[in-house]
Amino acid sequence: MSDQPSKTNANVNYYTGSAKEQVGNLTGNERLQTEGKIAQDRSNAEYDAADKAPSKITGNYNAAVGAVKEMVGSTLGYTELEKSGAQQRLDGNAELEAAKASEYVSGAGDKVKGVVKENVGSTIGDEKMEAQGYATKLKGESKMERNE
Repeated sequence: MSDQPSKTNANVNYYTGSAKEQVGNLTGNERLQTEGKIAQDRSNAEYDAADKAPSKITGNYNAAVGAVKEMVGSTLGYTELEKSGAQQRLDGNAELEAAKASEYVSGAGDKVKGVVKENVGSTIGDEKMEAQGYATKLKGESKMERNE
């Protein structure tokens, strides 16, 4: 699972919070009402963050569409279409690189967490912790390699 904001997770958590709030309303449980409202607020913030986060998918899409517009504009002599396509291509490439950088940093964080956990597990003789750390380290390294 990614550490990045997710619209899907935000929606699931929002409706879970909404259900919790409604159960609190029906039962008169103020704690459940409050927890539900807090979950909804957090979900709204995660959704907004996901909406603003750079995406490889939209970056690639905009780069490809921009390149096509640029080529068509150039071929047909429509300079405005060519210019807007070039800008869309550049923006798409920039978003793609920003998304890759974000994932690379996330992978580096996983690698560091894994190395620490692996070494602590080794030091205290906890083979399970050591293996979990090793797996987290490999996950981080893989994420870094995919986003170089």
